[in-house]
Amino acid sequence: IEAATAVVDEDACSGCKVCLALCPYNAITFDEEKKVAEISDILCKGCGVCVAACPAAAITGRHFTDKQIFAEIEGLLSDVKPPVAV
Repeated sequence: IEAATAVVDEDACSGCKVCLALCPYNAITFDEEKKVAEISDILCKGCGVCVAACPAAAITGRHFTDKQIFAEIEGLLSDVKPPVAV
């Protein structure tokens, strides 16, 4: 089981199923009774695709806040140098 996986806030999930089609690990199923998405901790690799795509912001990365993830991305991008013209 991955240390960083995604989790669904059932109260916020609109049941749109956008995340189901996007998960590259098939870790997301839909509970027809509750009308919400569910994420398998066993299959989830914590890639964050569903977190970024959820229109209701009902999916979050466990152990990392959005602020922490964006700070990490900004740090990585700050080291990128523009290409040299030849």
